[in-house]
Amino acid sequence: MRADAAAGIASGVLGAVLIIVIWINLVFPAPIVSGGGTVLTGPDVALKEHEWGFNQFAKGGPQICANTNSTNITITLANTGINLHGFQIVRADTGAFVAGLAKTDLLRPGEPPRKIVIDVSKIAPGSYDYICPVSGHRQKGMVAPFVVQSSC
Repeated sequence: MRADAAAGIASGVLGAVLIIVIWINLVFPAPIVSGGGTVLTGPDVALKEHEWGFNQFAKGGPQICANTNSTNITITLANTGINLHGFQIVRADTGAFVAGLAKTDLLRPGEPPRKIVIDVSKIAPGSYDYICPVSGHRQKGMVAPFVVQSSC
């Protein structure tokens, strides 16, 4: 067999392996690791788009802990990406809306940071998630824990 033919076959086999690996990652994505290991506390929290979980290398944003002894928590969102994004706090068990932006109130890429004031006194203590409500974004990793408790 000629060397150029062997090189062509080897390149074809390598290309097929790469296509199969990419296909497997698309069809069977890695589970979302929620929380990212960081806990944000205090009356003012700031998140950039990739920090709240939408990144091909890191899924799930940092946990936000809202103290029941505080009336409000202000969350400042900056959309530094290329897609529209939203921010909602939902029940972890049912996905029911608790607080945040309406599904249609989305942050455009590059718009000035937006502050959202969440009235913690209207949320029962417990575990919730904060998500991006744009179709498919939660499934891609824009989901992380939002905890309401007395010891943050």
